[in-house]
Amino acid sequence: MTNVLELKNLKTYFFTDEGVVKAVDDVSFNVEQGKTLGLVGESGCGKSVTAMSISRLVSPPGRIVGGEILLNGRNLVPLPDQEMRQVRGSQISMIFQEPMTALNPVLEVGFQIAEAVLAHESVSKREAWSRAVESMRAVSIPDPEKRARDYPHHLSGGMRQRIMIAMALVCSPELVIADEPTTALDVTIQAQILELLDSLRQKYNLSLILISHDLGVIAEVAETVAVMYAGKIVEMGPAMGVFHNPKHPYTQGLLQSVPRLGSSVQKKDRLDVIEGMVPNLLHLPDGCSFAPRCHKKTVECTLSTIPLEPVSERQEVRCIHA
Repeated sequence: MTNVLELKNLKTYFFTDEGVVKAVDDVSFNVEQGKTLGLVGESGCGKSVTAMSISRLVSPPGRIVGGEILLNGRNLVPLPDQEMRQVRGSQISMIFQEPMTALNPVLEVGFQIAEAVLAHESVSKREAWSRAVESMRAVSIPDPEKRARDYPHHLSGGMRQRIMIAMALVCSPELVIADEPTTALDVTIQAQILELLDSLRQKYNLSLILISHDLGVIAEVAETVAVMYAGKIVEMGPAMGVFHNPKHPYTQGLLQSVPRLGSSVQKKDRLDVIEGMVPNLLHLPDGCSFAPRCHKKTVECTLSTIPLEPVSERQEVRCIHA
């Protein structure tokens, strides 16, 4: 299987007045052709900054300070902005979590999708418009010719998210990054959007990075899962392996804190929580970042940086007690 994307030791830091925030610190993973990688972790762990780094959309005071982003073997980090603009949209597309802020409120949605075509391909406006309508049809928007004339506020949240997906796919990219694509939607619409993304991935043989803090979402559609904590990947492997046999105490804590249907209200069924708070990225603890919250903590955990090491053929964990 060929890798569409290879991330090697990516480091994205933010240089603030208070100090250096290591938002993404030495992150490596691959995304295979036609496969989905799920990136999970709680808010502020670096998932979105990883996505923005891949698209080279990190703005000052943040910048990529190390590592490689290889798209089909071509390193995107040193590319000039002009070349990167061509890559963005045509080879890498992003679906953002809040479509209402990503769409322009005063332009017809069909026009906004057509603009994406015109930015990357030398076609006529008429051709771009028909491509936009086709793209809307592909994401199951009913009566796309008519809906293309609508403005974002005419559409429901689920429809707006479909417009975002149509816009991401209209130039046939190889890699799509979906950053919390179901955040503001109700549960039934969430399921429809996930199903849509998965069917489009299969139909067009896309590679997909799905970012979420919802483990159920990731378990449903991702083949590979990477769990992030405080800017580092702490566990990575096949989705079934990570969810059925988690090795890192943080992954175990995340899975235990998911509410389950049918649990009674009695004391014994209280929801598990991970004690403590996510560390301040300006003042990370020595050694393992998760150590202050970990029930397995020993002195060795705080002495030096813990490497990400294989515990089985395909599963890797950043923990000396795994």
